Amino acid sequence: MSRKTEAIERAALKIAGDKSSGAAQLAVLGLDLMAETCAAVSVNQTDNQAADPLPEILNMVRRIDGLRPSMAAPGNWALMFYAGFRERLKSEPISEPGGLGALGLEIADSMKARIASHAGRMAGAAGTILRDAERVITLSYSSSVEEALKTAAPEGCEIIVAESRPLLEGRRTVERLRGAGREARCVTDAEVGLFMREADALLIGADTICRDTAAVNKVGSLPAALAARRFGKPCAVISDTFKISGRLTAADVVLERGPGEEVWPGSGDICENVTFETIPGDLITCYVTERGIIAHHLIREEAERWRRLWETARLNGE
Repeated sequence: MSRKTEAIERAALKIAGDKSSGAAQLAVLGLDLMAETCAAVSVNQTDNQAADPLPEILNMVRRIDGLRPSMAAPGNWALMFYAGFRERLKSEPISEPGGLGALGLEIADSMKARIASHAGRMAGAAGTILRDAERVITLSYSSSVEEALKTAAPEGCEIIVAESRPLLEGRRTVERLRGAGREARCVTDAEVGLFMREADALLIGADTICRDTAAVNKVGSLPAALAARRFGKPCAVISDTFKISGRLTAADVVLERGPGEEVWPGSGDICENVTFETIPGDLITCYVTERGIIAHHLIREEAERWRRLWETARLNGE
């Protein structure tokens, strides 16, 4: 195995095993992996100028898509990388050594810049929901939610964050918000319903939005959404459109699990540790995206677009 191949394998394992990063961060790692794959293919091109690089690159798209089954974003961004790479090769055939690697790096950098721009655009859209809020509830950790709360919640708004057992990602959210001068407090997951009574809104992230408009997020999101419905509070999901799946429904999602030892050290064999769950679309008031606040029918339209893109990629790879 070459050094470059070894590096690719390490990068793939990192994405599969990273339980602290969100979907957007893992999508960035996936784009780096796509660029590394192009560089590896570029080396092969030196040995065989007639080799078609696209099948190997498409295979990596499929692999990235399967590394984190509860997250649509890494696969969707990898798919768009492939589509852009394929179109560039059509218009600008590359023959010089290292050319494919350079093109892959260029496309990856451009797409990572797009990912970075989405947080600010979603935060701007969230302003409509947060403008007059005096208390907002969230849970776990989401870079998109963090940015929205930092920049769009009014001064003095109290932000209640559920700690999100067993890895307690919510504490990181509290620390980062307080470090930015926001009034944030941590509660146990079991207290969410209690505090929802006095909240103005529930704002959560998503790792995937299914084609039936259900959202996949850290476990604890469903009880929070049910509490919001019970007390008549809006439940907004903040997520860019690259997290929309055109293939999955809530019934199809493979929910990732962690080791039982995370729940109860020394007694992991008697513990369940499902880390993600689905929130039905009828519990979600709206979706805050880089395109603004959108309703359920637009999620379905975008899901159909993603379905067609994946189908086209499948046919091109046959």
